[in-house]
Amino acid sequence: MNPVSIRIQLAALAAAAAAQFALSAPEEPRTTLQVTSHPEGAIVFVDAVNRGVTPLFLTGLSAGPHLVQTEKEGFEPAFETLTIVESETRVLPFNLRPQNGILLLISDPPGCDVRENGISLGQTPLLTTALASGEHRLSLSASGYRPKEIRVTLNGRIPLRETVQLQSDSGTLDITSQPSGAEVRVNGITRGKTPCRVTRIAGGRATLELIAEGYQRYTHDISLSPGEVQALNAPLAPLPGTLQIVTIPDGGRVYVEDEFKGSAPCSLSNLKPGTYHIRVDHPGCDSVARDVTLANGASLTEEFRLVSNTGRIEVFTVPAGATILLNGKKRGLTIGKKTDLSGISDAFLLSDVKEGEYELDIVKKGYAQQRRKVTVARDKTVTVQVPLKRLFIPDYEVTTSRSYYKGVLEFVSDEGVRIEISPGISQTIPMTDIKKHGYLKETE
Repeated sequence: MNPVSIRIQLAALAAAAAAQFALSAPEEPRTTLQVTSHPEGAIVFVDAVNRGVTPLFLTGLSAGPHLVQTEKEGFEPAFETLTIVESETRVLPFNLRPQNGILLLISDPPGCDVRENGISLGQTPLLTTALASGEHRLSLSASGYRPKEIRVTLNGRIPLRETVQLQSDSGTLDITSQPSGAEVRVNGITRGKTPCRVTRIAGGRATLELIAEGYQRYTHDISLSPGEVQALNAPLAPLPGTLQIVTIPDGGRVYVEDEFKGSAPCSLSNLKPGTYHIRVDHPGCDSVARDVTLANGASLTEEFRLVSNTGRIEVFTVPAGATILLNGKKRGLTIGKKTDLSGISDAFLLSDVKEGEYELDIVKKGYAQQRRKVTVARDKTVTVQVPLKRLFIPDYEVTTSRSYYKGVLEFVSDEGVRIEISPGISQTIPMTDIKKHGYLKETE
């Protein structure tokens, strides 16, 4: 038999004895105290003496102050002091408050929201003394996990510890990449950098993206079941690069790994990252070569400054109109000066001549061929002045009524024809004496 039941029986016996005594005693002025409680059935103590259970009518209390206490299982004790006046009838009601229990609620994962009847009690780990003794239905929820409902029964101030395991409603992905350090996005949301573990991925299909500078974006569709763990290793493809080759001066011939790629400026695209051997050739310049390292996705411009390895030959002839040959190859004619009557030609320039020794021939019809040896130095100009020696080669004839002349024509005018009839000796024949004149045939 529990203590509360014993107290109730003792209170009943005390009430019966009090009633018997009242019937046998002489009548005196009566003082009455009515004690009620909500709920009923609470044990009433007056000055620490058990007097019964509510609803309770007490008589014969002495005048003066008294301490009235009520106790009921599952409810907090209640106290009240009052002063009794003789012949007074008093009513003392007690509205009992349920006695709260002590609950420690732990969950895996922590941070679950705990609710009763839709009202939040807090998050786990949760220690609460706000729940009354008795049975309670609690619901726990957390993002990425399935909600769970539990029942707990609290017994007064006896502490209760409950541990709750929630089941994940999502999957987990362990991600690595080559190289590491790639940004991880799941359904467009950044979730870390490789290598990493991404949890709480909603069950079903999801889109995974890996982003790293200098590498192509990696995209992969995944399908996860609740609670499933998948591992993914993603090899990232490097982005191709672009290499722009420029030369000073322009027009250098570009070779990559000894393969001709074009004339500068030259753009090379879709190159794999790595180191390339670049060589540039240009007429009249030294070849230049170097190794160029191209990073992933890089756009690089390489400038090659070419150094000339040639010189120049400057030729003047007297008279002008001579043909210039360099090592037997015809290079052009000297031209006379318009304002100079000296007969010397303008400079005839042979440029971009590689350094070295050459034979220079000057040829003009009617003049003895001249040959010169010249040495060309880098970035230097060699000046050659060549006076041509005229040859006496008759090329013209004049017939008069008295004579016949054959020589080198100097000029023809209305006055007559002037020809050189022997080396250094010229004669002018009046036009009035001439019957016939003209150039000799080649065979003559």
